[in-house]
Amino acid sequence: MNKKVLVGMSGGVDSSVTAALLQQQGYDVVGVYMNLWADPTVFDLDDRKKFPQNKCCSIGSLMAARSICQQLGIPFYSINFEDAFKDNVVEFFLEGFREGETPNPCVRCNKTVKFGLLFKKMEELGCDFLATGHYARLTRDDDGTVHLHRGLDAAKDQTYFLYNLTQDKLQKIIFPLGDYDKPAVKKMATEFGLKKLETQKESQGVCFYPEKTYFEFLKRYLKPGQDFKPGEIKNSAGEVVGEHQGLPFYTMGQRKGIGIGGGSALYVNKVDTLKNTLIVGNEDELFAKEIELRDVNFLSELPPEDELLEVKVRSQGHFSKARVTQTGDRTIVTFEKPERAIMAGQSLVLYRGTELVGGGIMTW
Repeated sequence: MNKKVLVGMSGGVDSSVTAALLQQQGYDVVGVYMNLWADPTVFDLDDRKKFPQNKCCSIGSLMAARSICQQLGIPFYSINFEDAFKDNVVEFFLEGFREGETPNPCVRCNKTVKFGLLFKKMEELGCDFLATGHYARLTRDDDGTVHLHRGLDAAKDQTYFLYNLTQDKLQKIIFPLGDYDKPAVKKMATEFGLKKLETQKESQGVCFYPEKTYFEFLKRYLKPGQDFKPGEIKNSAGEVVGEHQGLPFYTMGQRKGIGIGGGSALYVNKVDTLKNTLIVGNEDELFAKEIELRDVNFLSELPPEDELLEVKVRSQGHFSKARVTQTGDRTIVTFEKPERAIMAGQSLVLYRGTELVGGGIMTW
């Protein structure tokens, strides 16, 4: 019997080629489209829509996904995950800012929605595997252990967002695009006859609000006086040098827009939520030698021991060297060279060569 695979369809080139490739390889393919929550208080003015739409799941992308499935002759399902997405991702995002952190909603979405709710849906529909258009690669040891590696296309690699995957789930996941670069995928779209996909514009940024940055979204959903309020700006010596308008609206390493004039350049280098105080200092005070992780996951289920690994503290950041130490229930990462402007709430991801070892959320 053919193995049955559920493919997460976005209406874009990556997921469409994923479905076509698996069908070509003999899988029994089923397409599924996820409807996710979008901010209902604003309109997508750039696209002149009359109602708000999530950047990843607009009416246009729904129609494109349905059309591709019809073209390939495979079943198509549209699933409403709006409430679950809002509860698991959007509220998590807002709560992070209330706590003085800068959370990563895409990491959270991959953990709770794409490889959480959608994984359960795969099992409910009687499928053997779940496949997506992520640029990532999987290898398997003789004992069955699955390893996750960066995609061949370094510019499209998406493993940073996947460090929460477990061995149980990796056994049932397929990433068909990991061995290809983006130009090759676009070429395959043409060869498969998937019309217009090779020139389709990709969505960018956080999907559930229309702006490029999150500040306006926070202003709409965080309550003045309850979730944020003005407070003192102090330098590293404890001297008051100004007043901030609310801690969620400042980021680590920020220099412009702080509202402090004159003197040498000052940067945001700490947020004190207990005292509602923004701490600023010189640029050299932005660098940290170590950081603690919470909500840690290691894909092999075993933490690395006294090993120099490559790490990323931002999805689009550089690779640096660091060691991981387990002290009781604490996970400490010590950098070979101090890292600049580490943001609590963001994820630190660990690699051994191309292999993703694990990761966690950075905390002070």
